[in-house]
Amino acid sequence: MIQELTLARAMAAIAGAFAHARKASMAPIAVVVLDGGGHVLAAAREDGSGHSGIDIAIAKGRGALSFGMPSRAVGAFLAGNALLGATLAATLKGQLLPIPGAVIIYDAEKRSLGAIAAAGDAPDNDEAAAVAGLEAAATPD
Repeated sequence: MIQELTLARAMAAIAGAFAHARKASMAPIAVVVLDGGGHVLAAAREDGSGHSGIDIAIAKGRGALSFGMPSRAVGAFLAGNALLGATLAATLKGQLLPIPGAVIIYDAEKRSLGAIAAAGDAPDNDEAAAVAGLEAAATPD
């Protein structure tokens, strides 16, 4: 469990996500770690990743933080309500991408500390990389 989201933890999350991506033979990805306010704490992209990967990951992560749930769950929540999704996307200035790839970082008391998000491969694979990043960040020093 993560008690404090530090730069060191964020960098461990990125390294864990990248390690998962290489082990799974994924396309090159971008990974961001956002603090609880949706601000970028750390971001990196692998060589060969797309030019918009960081922006896509930020939108996944901010959407997840806005709803307090992983981006996959945001997509399920908005399914069937295109008007709500469009309204929220406009309100959030495009920073809502309700597809898999972002997970919330919680502390032991289940308070949201931020989010880890990945982009660059299929959404399910991006989500798996983000989960691996979360697990790496939660590993004791």
